[in-house]
Amino acid sequence: MFSIFTKKRMDETAAKDFWAWFEEKETWIVECIYNHDQSFIWEIDKRLKPVFSYFERELEFQLGYNDVAGEFFFFHFDDRTLKRDAAAFGKMMPEDVANRWTFILEK
Repeated sequence: MFSIFTKKRMDETAAKDFWAWFEEKETWIVECIYNHDQSFIWEIDKRLKPVFSYFERELEFQLGYNDVAGEFFFFHFDDRTLKRDAAAFGKMMPEDVANRWTFILEK
């Protein structure tokens, strides 16, 4: 049944799939960052869109890696729903990955 009151929510299955993919491809992602190869950005974008499919604008994020510490910036544009879901998404990061990466929400 369709309802105009259906809440917008992230797709938790897609979020879990994203983090599994990220963990699997982490070495490649870090290599791309070091080599200034931006091909990983399109792959991340392709996998993030299904997580936040309700968000009609482009998702924006930025990754950086220095020595053994990574930063994953995710921009929520002051959108309450996106901010809420992005916070939950960040907490879903696998523990092993979270030992090397910090998920940071930004406006």
